[in-house]
Amino acid sequence: MKKALFLLMAFAMLMIAPLVKADEGPDGKGIRAGYQNSFFRIDGDKAFDDPYNNFYIGFFKSNNIVPLLKLNSGIEYFQVGGKSNDAELKLHYLSVPLSLRLKLGPIYGLGGFNGAIKLGGSSDFAAIGADTGDFSTIDAGAHLGVGFKFLMLGIEAKYNWGLIEQTDNNLKSEYLQVGAVLFF
Repeated sequence: MKKALFLLMAFAMLMIAPLVKADEGPDGKGIRAGYQNSFFRIDGDKAFDDPYNNFYIGFFKSNNIVPLLKLNSGIEYFQVGGKSNDAELKLHYLSVPLSLRLKLGPIYGLGGFNGAIKLGGSSDFAAIGADTGDFSTIDAGAHLGVGFKFLMLGIEAKYNWGLIEQTDNNLKSEYLQVGAVLFF
């Protein structure tokens, strides 16, 4: 059921994107990169003692809907995971985020959904059954963020809440991204 919902959301995103005006504006494309703090939750509680800190990198494209509102789409690579004692879980993802971005002067807010495919991973938790093969190959999330743009540079922060259970015990990913943006 969840995979069907994910596929339906992905199909809807692909159908909506061509309907948006092609006018990109002065900040129509860019590269995002920065620090990511991620962890997993089971029914709202943290699943591991410590979060997993790493980086993210991605490319995005913006299309104008109306003068202050844009539709952002793109592709991102990131890792999510968690740590407990000396053991660590790390999963690699390739994500396709789709966001609405409202820009008011140099400040903008964004919100939307993203779908992701697990590329691989590693785990030291095999003794407790946390083999990376037990995790779903797809993930999806909802995100909210805020940013500041000056000339060609920007900074932004975005938080993502996982929507798909990654294992049978209601394990969902969450992460905070803080980084720099280069608009071109």
